[in-house]
Amino acid sequence: METSMLDPEEKSKADSRERIIHTTTGLFLEKGFAGTSMSTIAKACDMTKASLYYHFSGKEDLFIACVTHGYATALNALTVIVADTSLTAEQKLRAAITALYETTITSPVGRMSPLIAEVSRAFPKVALSFHTEYIEPQREALWQIVEDGVAKGVFAPVDQNQFFHIAFGPIVTLSLSREMFATFDDLDTYFPVDALRVGHTDVLLGMLRPGT
Repeated sequence: METSMLDPEEKSKADSRERIIHTTTGLFLEKGFAGTSMSTIAKACDMTKASLYYHFSGKEDLFIACVTHGYATALNALTVIVADTSLTAEQKLRAAITALYETTITSPVGRMSPLIAEVSRAFPKVALSFHTEYIEPQREALWQIVEDGVAKGVFAPVDQNQFFHIAFGPIVTLSLSREMFATFDDLDTYFPVDALRVGHTDVLLGMLRPGT
């Protein structure tokens, strides 16, 4: 629900949660999960720990909120692309892959990929929430584009698991690699996002074209 549709008290609470999530995402990126305490978060948000715990039950809960809140934008973008009847199946796929690259690689929450992998081992709830609220819905959206293209005869049927592996594997790998070597001055030379995205999309379309 949009915050403009909430009553003043609920809107204030929603605004506070969003401010906390925005601030905490930056702290997690700077200090890591283990190095970010609830006290540090409360101080950065200019509030008491009691006020912080009013909004979130603990650091794990807050970490999940940071991840799912950030990736919600990507899911909204994918939903819009899938529903856009003015786009061809190929245009939808290109737009969807671009949206995934932007979220997973260049956005603040996308840069948390290494943290998600690290924290998920200690807190399985993080992995479950991330998979349920983001991974599965984004796969469903991308697969709908493929199925619509197959139904129109512009895409050839493909194995779903193989397609998902080829579609998402390079994006995750690129995200992790860029974070691993983030201090390199020539990072974009080693990992040129735009060029890799275009090549990746062309590979996917080649996989889907009939007769290939």
